[in-house]
Amino acid sequence: MKSLFDKVRSLETAKWYRNQVTAVHTIPPREVINAPIPQNAHQAVRELLHARGIGGLWAHQAEAFEMATAGQDLVIATSTASGKTFSFVLPVLDALARDEEATALFLYPLKALTNDQQAILQGVEDDSGIDLAPAVYDGDTPRARRPRIRQESRIVLSNPFELHETLPYHHLWRRFMANLRYVVIDESHRYTGVFGSHVAQLIRRLLRVAEAYGANPGFICTSASIANPGEHASRLTSRPCAVVDRDGSPAGQRYLVLFDSSKSDSGSPHVQTRDVFRHLLQSGLKTLCFTQSRKTAEFVAALALTDDPPLPVAPYRAGYLPAERRRLEQSFKDGRLRGIISTTALELGIDIGDLDAVVVSGYPGAISTFWQQIGRGGRRGDESLGVYVALDSIIDQYLVKNPQRLLSREYETATVDLNNEHILAGHLLCAASELPVVVPKGQEPEQSVVKGLAGSGLLHETDHGYIYAGITRPQEAVKLDRIGDATVDLVDADTEDLLETIDFDRALREAFPGAVYLHQATSWLVEDLDLDEFKATLRRKKVDYYTQAHLNKAAEVLETFRTEPLGPTLASVGRIRVRQQVTGFLRKRYDHVVGGGDLEMPERRLETVAVWIDMEMEHGQGTRDFMGAIHALEHTLVGIAPLVLSCDPADLAGFSTLMAPHSGLPSMYIYDGYEGGIGLTDRVMDHLVPILETVNDVLSSCPCEVGCPACCLSPRCGNDNQPMDKKGAVALVSLILGDRSRARVS
Repeated sequence: MKSLFDKVRSLETAKWYRNQVTAVHTIPPREVINAPIPQNAHQAVRELLHARGIGGLWAHQAEAFEMATAGQDLVIATSTASGKTFSFVLPVLDALARDEEATALFLYPLKALTNDQQAILQGVEDDSGIDLAPAVYDGDTPRARRPRIRQESRIVLSNPFELHETLPYHHLWRRFMANLRYVVIDESHRYTGVFGSHVAQLIRRLLRVAEAYGANPGFICTSASIANPGEHASRLTSRPCAVVDRDGSPAGQRYLVLFDSSKSDSGSPHVQTRDVFRHLLQSGLKTLCFTQSRKTAEFVAALALTDDPPLPVAPYRAGYLPAERRRLEQSFKDGRLRGIISTTALELGIDIGDLDAVVVSGYPGAISTFWQQIGRGGRRGDESLGVYVALDSIIDQYLVKNPQRLLSREYETATVDLNNEHILAGHLLCAASELPVVVPKGQEPEQSVVKGLAGSGLLHETDHGYIYAGITRPQEAVKLDRIGDATVDLVDADTEDLLETIDFDRALREAFPGAVYLHQATSWLVEDLDLDEFKATLRRKKVDYYTQAHLNKAAEVLETFRTEPLGPTLASVGRIRVRQQVTGFLRKRYDHVVGGGDLEMPERRLETVAVWIDMEMEHGQGTRDFMGAIHALEHTLVGIAPLVLSCDPADLAGFSTLMAPHSGLPSMYIYDGYEGGIGLTDRVMDHLVPILETVNDVLSSCPCEVGCPACCLSPRCGNDNQPMDKKGAVALVSLILGDRSRARVS
């Protein structure tokens, strides 16, 4: 019988193999660290553990129990499959056993997690003998069941989106809120960027309501490994949170295979992902494959199902009906399905049974997320296999050539911005519709935002504080996963069926008349975009080309926060206004332009926070095309920054010019892609030198002559990657870094 390592190496015997495996790393097993059951544990806790044949805890579980029961807010930051659920269930059970009126709220980032966790809690109720009545309360909960849950359940499992809609009706939750003892925020590392900034404000609204009913709940957060678990949990909850990160759980040996899809021209990265996935299944390994988008998951699954007979696999993603998700999860768990191709929807702790192998197709945006996904394999302490299929992008190619960045597990910093005035204003309106808002004097920026809202007539001052004075529910206008709320419906021209909904700015770039739009791996041609009705009409059509919007950009500095020397240049951070307009598009076939047209799209304005580097014209002496050099440097910087920041590559954007309005000098801007900024570029400024050192490595080590997707070409560029001077960018970053430069100019 072949060992797991033999099955890894058997990849190299496949007919389609073209030396894509660049390395196989062995990650040694981790020994268990046991701890006794805490002496102060309630008898119900002991009954639960006895019923499950558990005579002790892992070290981090015992530590979390002691801290939580002592009244300490905390975050448990241990590895995937380390028993984090038990780490928070035990102290909650202890509290609810001691006080028969006490309640707890469990918040999860995904609906799928709540159903899985409810089954676990039902077993806890049965084995402990304590009445918990655990219940899921979210958008899928039938209205007929909701009153009974509010009246009887002691543990409610929900998500931030449902909590956002529920808080205005807190009077219906009087019993639950008055006795709220614990709030559990599971997978708290997922609350970063815009989403995290919204959730932090939502938690503050929850605490206001709980306080109004006399409750002061404690917090237990769980997190994957990130650079700042304590700081992040504290910003989310508004409470100092202690960190429990001494992982006492055992882990089996793991093999990590690095697979460079750019080494083969025999198939696209998605085809090669299918090939790897299929090979592992045919080798008898139960396999989960993660992709970067819904469309890619559907596409890779469609490729995998072309075999005769079809492989026992299926796609899995958000958007499926609840019953369909449950069916897929159960089929994978019991073995009827041997493989699933998923988005991040299966990244978290949904119980899908034992896994032999995990394929990660494309860098998922953070090293912590990468290991969260890889860690889904071998969840019972057995050996497991992880395969990283590196795509032909800047960040993927850097990581496959510099695997120490992955193996060292230097985790990113999760970002929450509590001062974004656009996010803050929306939640202040929501809070004022729930209870009167009183902002202490000197508390900025809340004071200025409240005054602005009152001046516009949306808040009204009373003797008890500010109350909401608008007409529509503010909760409808505040979307937790974005700042803007304008969306465009994509509609089938033949059936009038809704295909999907995308945000307004994306529609301008991707759903303009004449655009080719991919939906479920099928090409559609956009016939019309009605911006008054927020509707795009598409017709299914098979074409052999794709389209790319052409963007005109301009930027102006509104306010400079600070400026620091950066070699012979100056780096600044501050507020800017970006003006962007789609003026045309190109039709391309195999990256060759075959046509195009002009467009008249409305200009969009974005006020955000940016880092910019001002240069002198003389700095371009070592370049063939100074504008092309700045442009290439900007692309690589934006592409590589997510290694330092815990953010999606789409969260950052860039702009370059030879004559900036604020200085008349050549400048490069890197900015937050959200109104008001979300704190990302502040971190870019703080880490600018190490980011530029990595940029230097990427550019100078890439063997291409004029630039490629692995170093400075970007599929998101609105100017078709023109002009582009890769060698000039190497010379420019070497000049900026000075003695720090390790450039190897060919």
